[in-house]
Formats: sequence, C-alpha cells, structure tokens
Amino acid sequence: MHLLKPQKIWICWNWAIRGGKRTKVPIAASGCTTGVDERYRCTWVTYDEVVKAAGEHGYAGVGFVIPEGYFFLDIDKRDIDHPLVQMLLRLYNSYAEKSISGNGIHIYGTCDLSRLPTYIDEKGRLRLARDFYMRSPDDLELYIGGITNRFAVYTGDAVNDCDISDCTEAVLTTLDKEMRRKPKTKYSERRDGDRADFDIIADLRKAKNGEKFMALYDRGDISGYLHSDGTSDASRADCALCAMIAFRTGPDPETIFRLIKSSALYREKWERDDYRESTIQAGIEACNGVFHRSVMPRPYFVKFKKNNEPYISVPLLAKYTKEHIRYILVRDNGNQGVRLYVYEQGVYKLYAADMLQAVIKGYVEEYDMELVSMGQISAAANIILTDLNYVRQDELNADEGIINFQNGILRLSDMELLPHSPEVLSTIQIPCEWHDKPAPTPVYDAYLSRLVNYDTEMENLCNEINGVVISNVNCSRMKKSVFFVGDGNTGKSQLKSLVEHLLGPDNYIGIDLKDIEARFGTGAIYGTRLAGSSDMSFVSIGELKTFKSLTGGDSVFAEFKGQQPFKFFYNGFLWFCMNRLPRFGGDDGRWVFDRIMIIRCENVIPESEQDKQLLDKMYAERDGIIHKAVIALKTVIENGYRFSEPQSVREARQCYMEETNTALAFFTECMEQRSSQKIADGCTTGKVFDVYRAWCTDNNNGYAKTAREFRDAISSYLGMAHSDLTVHTKKGNFYRDYTLTDEAKERYSKAYGSDFADFLS
Repeated sequence: MHLLKPQKIWICWNWAIRGGKRTKVPIAASGCTTGVDERYRCTWVTYDEVVKAAGEHGYAGVGFVIPEGYFFLDIDKRDIDHPLVQMLLRLYNSYAEKSISGNGIHIYGTCDLSRLPTYIDEKGRLRLARDFYMRSPDDLELYIGGITNRFAVYTGDAVNDCDISDCTEAVLTTLDKEMRRKPKTKYSERRDGDRADFDIIADLRKAKNGEKFMALYDRGDISGYLHSDGTSDASRADCALCAMIAFRTGPDPETIFRLIKSSALYREKWERDDYRESTIQAGIEACNGVFHRSVMPRPYFVKFKKNNEPYISVPLLAKYTKEHIRYILVRDNGNQGVRLYVYEQGVYKLYAADMLQAVIKGYVEEYDMELVSMGQISAAANIILTDLNYVRQDELNADEGIINFQNGILRLSDMELLPHSPEVLSTIQIPCEWHDKPAPTPVYDAYLSRLVNYDTEMENLCNEINGVVISNVNCSRMKKSVFFVGDGNTGKSQLKSLVEHLLGPDNYIGIDLKDIEARFGTGAIYGTRLAGSSDMSFVSIGELKTFKSLTGGDSVFAEFKGQQPFKFFYNGFLWFCMNRLPRFGGDDGRWVFDRIMIIRCENVIPESEQDKQLLDKMYAERDGIIHKAVIALKTVIENGYRFSEPQSVREARQCYMEETNTALAFFTECMEQRSSQKIADGCTTGKVFDVYRAWCTDNNNGYAKTAREFRDAISSYLGMAHSDLTVHTKKGNFYRDYTLTDEAKERYSKAYGSDFADFLS
C-alpha cells in the first residue's frame, strides 16, 4: 500500500443509518462534507493526515477514493479459510486484508482499464459493460477506479502483506467466471439445459475412465472404494464421482449436484447441506484446478462443437478485440480511407492492418496456437476496420490547451498535470516527463548560446519556437516560419533535429521549400506537425504561393499520386536550415516577408571542437529543455500568439526583402543618381527595364516583374509618386534622378539588341 499512502486520496468515515440500514458515510479529515467525485478532491488528504484526523476526531475508520487504474475486490461473509477466498487470494497474489467485521476479505491491486469490458455512457463516462455485475449474487463486490466512483475502507489487518500488483488477468477472470450476468432462462432453454446434462453424461461414459464412471453413476458400484478395514466407503465414492463430473463441468456446484441427483449414488445424505457442500468441494479440489478445456477459463470467442472440438467464432473474436483494446478509427480524407489508432500508454498510436492482425492473433495464440487461422484473423480485423464509428482527421491533437507527456497531460491554462485519458485524442506524446521545476541543461545552453552568437533575445525566440512546435497550438495563429541561415558547421540543423526527435518520426517530414511548392508537395506535409529541410540547397522559385497559404492558415489543395485531390488546413510549422536564403518571384510584398523569421548562425565550429554526440547529449537533457520550451510557449500565448522577435530578426527581414525583390535588388546594384540634372544619356525607362530583365536572367532564373510592377516597386522604395520619379522628354521617358551605372551599361548594352553607344545618344 506504500504506493497509495502518499497520494491525496484518503478520507475518514463514520457509521450512519440510511434507509433503515447501517452504512459507512465518508467524512473529510477536516470534518467537512466530502465525496468521491472530482469536485471533492480538494478535501482529500494523504494517509498520514487522515490517520491523525481519525484519531483526533474519533471517526470509525479511514479509507481512500479508488484512483483510476486501481481496483477493490470485497469478498463478503467469508473468512480466510473459505475455498473461494483461498482461490481468489492465489489468483490475485496482491495485497489483501480482513474487513472491518473480520468476516470478509479485501483485495487491492491495479488493472489496465483499456483491457476491461467497458463502454461510454450517454454522458461520456466510462462504465463497466452491462453484461457484468459490480456486485455478484455470491457477495463479491468489484469496484474499479475510473469506472465506479467508490471509496474503499482500509483496515491494515493484512492477510497477504505484499505490494500491490497488476491483476488485470485476475480481474478479467473474476468478471467472466463470477460476475457475468446470466440471462433469464426460458422454458426452451431449460430443455436445452437438460440436453446439455445428457451430453455431459454421454461424454463421461466415453472418456478413458468411462468404466469407473459408469460403475458409480449407472450402477452405484462402490466396491473399488474401501475403508482401511476393507469395508466399502460410500463417501470416498461420492467424492470420486464428484471429481469425475467436476472435470467435465468445471467448479460448478449447482450442475454437479444436479447430475449427482440423477446418479445411482444419490441418497438422502446428499440433502444435508454440510455433506453436500463439503463433498462437492472436495471433488472440485481433487481436480487441482485442471478441468476439461471446454469449462476451463478461456476467452469467450472460443467455442466447442458437439464433439468437444474447439473452434474460433470470428464475430466474437472481433468483439473480444474491441473490448480489450481502446482504439479509434480516423476518417482520412487525404488517403481516402480509414486509419486505426490504438491507445497505448497515454497516446493513440497508428496501427497498420498487419499490426492489428498481430494483436488479434496473440489473443488466439494465448489460448491455443493450433487454433490460429490467418483467414479468421483477417476476417476479424476487417470487422473492426469496417465499423461506421469514426472521428475526423482534424479532431486529432485538436486541443490546443494541452501537451501530452509520458507522466500525464499538461493543461497549459493552470499548468496542472492531469492523468492520461483515452478521451483525449492525442497522437503525439513528448518522450519525457513534465515536472514543475526546471532541470539543468548545460550542454543545450552552451550550444544554443553559441548558435545565435550569444544573443539572449535570440535564445528566447528559439525556445519559443521549440515550445510552439511540441504543442498542439495551431501554428497559423502566429503566421510565421523560421529560416536558420549560415555556413556549414555552425550547428544550425542540430536544434531542428532535436525537436524532430521529441516529436517522433511520424510527425515531421524533411522537405525543401521548392518541393513544397511542387505539385505533390502539400500532400507530403499533410498530417505532420513540422515540415522543412535541415540542409536546404539554394533555390530560386517562381512564387511562394503555397508557402503563403500554409503559414497563413488558408486551405491548401493537395493530392497523392493516383488519388482524388482534397483540401486541408495545415496547423504545423515550417522550419528550414540553409546556407543562403532562397530567391523567389511573384508576390513579394511585405506580408510575405513578415511570415519569415531569419536567424543568422555565424559561428562556424572548428573541426577540433565539433561534438559528434551533441544531439544525444541534448536529448538526454530533454526534461529541462522541454521545461524551457513550455514556459516560452506560455509567453507566446499570453502575447496574443506572437513570437518575441529581436531587432536583429526584423533587420534581417528588411534586408532579405530588399535583396529578394528583384526590382529593389536591381535598383541597388545597377542604378545610381545622375551626376547632373541634365539628362545626357539614352537610358530611357524602357531601356532600363530591358536591362532589368536581362539582369533577372542572370540572377533570378529569368523571373522578372512587369514594367508596371518594376516602376511601382522603385517608387514605393524611394517614397515617391510615379509622376515625380519619371520625366518625359523629346527622347522619351526617363527616371528624373536615376540612371544605370556605367558598369551596368557596359554589361547589358546588348540586352535590347543595340550597341553600347546607344545608351549615350
């Protein structure tokens, strides 16, 4: 019980009369009203606190609210020597104690809720399947945390003083054998029961020991069962017959007695309760827990033919699988099909068809490997995969207010760590635990500081980016991407690789910006949390049309080869590492550049200082790195989903805009102010535009703006109206104060098919 005592789940209790019956009523350690609902959690305390309160206030006893994943089995009105109690103690092999009355036993343990037969009720609560009792007619009560809201009385009077253990298999056996509801028997079914008794007797007559059975059952011959003095021992014969019948019926006293009553050994003595119960129990125990396989514990999908040959019921195998795994079917418009996700250790994991078949195969193998038929396994899997109950792809990871960690779900609003729940449709679990306190990250801190040239504001921005990527936040809210730019061996790709390791391989894709803009690029990033290249080569692109849609939260058109196209909204983040910033044409207004955060990495690491194990060392510090990222993420959210951009990022963006806008880049490189107000050359606006297009052929793969776009870009850059920028003369239209440089005139004199001298005429 040492695992439960430190938890704040403990309460006191007192006796009270309710409905004319004496019952136990929960009381908080403080004396206030309490209960087992979450709303009373603030009134629960630890074991040490509750014991102290019970002593001070004279309460009748203490107990605890059963946590999710734990159970409490109450065996009432039976002492420790009772055969059922002994059987259950062996079956569970977990902590057990005497009840308050001393005439009962409590067993505590843990169980895997995902394997229990449950359903979701109309209020969205997890409930035990209706086929089972929580309290059986034989005075067994089974209460399971997360399914039944109950508190367990704790006495500490241990009869099996050991650690609490995982008893999932034992719980499933108890539910199946002791707590399964029996349907009401119709007259026709009673006749079937008579037929079943006949079949049992017929089988026993044909068994290897059939002669011994018939001697007892048919003829009442007990000559083979003697006292020490040589006289016949009727009681030994009765016990032997019970053992033979029990082997075929299992530990079923009711059926055994019914068959005894039809035997030649039945006599008045059998009507004595003490003789009947002790003899039948002795016969059952003589089997040493081994019975005919048709009555031994088995999954209900195993059935038996009339000749006692086992076979698999495919529909029941599918039903059994549904009850033993928590799963969701996801309608994926991109792949035009349904995908299966299975809930394991707090997260939904994508299962391929063969993985599901392997799970189903395991259930059959666990009972009998010789019953495995891949045709039946495949058929059971198809039954599951063709269910009509499914969720949409966009419902996965849709809760922006949480992050899934190995030890629970972190709620960002109040930073409370909640227990995992299959109701949270999360497919991304960060591979570390969340702790309230930061952990040291010396390797990461040194790496990041050097990466951004010891700029603390830039370090903070990197942590914000990390936090956004590992969260469920819709990245289109920020309308940003990041470009890490620098020479080789600056370590710029290591940070992206670290975040990819934290997300897991199914949640990111390496892809160049040029490939994203290609026909099937959007299909490639569909369903990912992070997309981009860790080493993007220099590219020139006609237009960043798809990039704008992805970062802006617009619907994007996508298709997979050979499939119908579809639209989706990308909620992930674009992250690129490169040596040089890409060139692009088309719409290159400020709103495009505003979506790019440029982080320059200028510190090249000498080969003698390069650490080949850097990524592994940083991954080992992931608890602390994640803590920094989450705290930084909170800042982004509180700032209205805005990154904290340093001045250096804004300056790099402005510089990039000037360099990438071909009109501005050409103007800066190839034009200069006139030396005098008199226009003495032939560089008309038309000739300047011809030279600009030739320049674009050399510098931007031929992508050039139109003449109007060219003039408008220069006018906007100089802050002048178009009418003030140009002047009309007899020779044509000229830029009033600007002309081509001599170098540009010489280099591009043949761009429009004339000699160099034409520029000067």
